[in-house]
Amino acid sequence: MSNDPKTITIQGVMATVSQPYAEGHAITEAEAKALNQVRAENIANNKRREIKEMLEAEGATPESVAKAVQKIVSAYDAEYVFTLASVSTRKTVDPLEKMARKIARDAISAKLKELGKTQKEYLAEHGDDAINTKIAELAEHPQVIEAAKAALKESEKLAGINL
Repeated sequence: MSNDPKTITIQGVMATVSQPYAEGHAITEAEAKALNQVRAENIANNKRREIKEMLEAEGATPESVAKAVQKIVSAYDAEYVFTLASVSTRKTVDPLEKMARKIARDAISAKLKELGKTQKEYLAEHGDDAINTKIAELAEHPQVIEAAKAALKESEKLAGINL
């Protein structure tokens, strides 16, 4: 079972690549290693600020906070699951993906404003990753991808204007 192809940009040229992994896919040892590495990085990134604050406390050293840090990390590790947001938070360098995410983010912000809700209120109701998950989902919608392609074409036209 494979997913729809994904458009990527390499040196300004768009190409499609397959996305062979889908829910339920049996993974190889190398794939498991890569996923475990990403998971560990996500846990570290999500706890980095909290641990930094602990270390900035007067008299704190890595040795003095090690047990408390392990307790925090172990608790988070036990509950951690990948979400669309947790696997989509990397820096986007593909112009099409970046534009699609911008369009999705703007659409979600507009919808929240229309509903009279702040992002903070929405996150409190739906969880910490709710907006990022919605952005990741919406950015893959065919209409958003088409809008992103159109916006990139328009941007390229404007880049050719001599000022």
